[in-house]
Amino acid sequence: MLISASPSMVGGNRGLWALRVPLEHLGARMYPDMFSLAQAHQAFAPDGKIANQTLADRFDKTFVGFLDLVEAAKRYPCVKKAWVEFLGEHPNAATDRSE
Repeated sequence: MLISASPSMVGGNRGLWALRVPLEHLGARMYPDMFSLAQAHQAFAPDGKIANQTLADRFDKTFVGFLDLVEAAKRYPCVKKAWVEFLGEHPNAATDRSE
């Protein structure tokens, strides 16, 4: 799962994409949703939680979804073997990314 917090208006979103693309190309399993917190220096309440309730709910939903995926991968190991990336090359045992 990729998340970012930045004082900018973009919230580090460009950095998330710059990191995601090479990680996916290397075959890393990436959670589909990402979370960017813009103006992070002003986004938190005194208790340390995200002040904007809509953003807090979206963060919680993203995090719970990620944990559900982790639990599924732990309980159902067949999911680990079903991840296949096809870039147009012919199958080759030396370069296959799934086992």
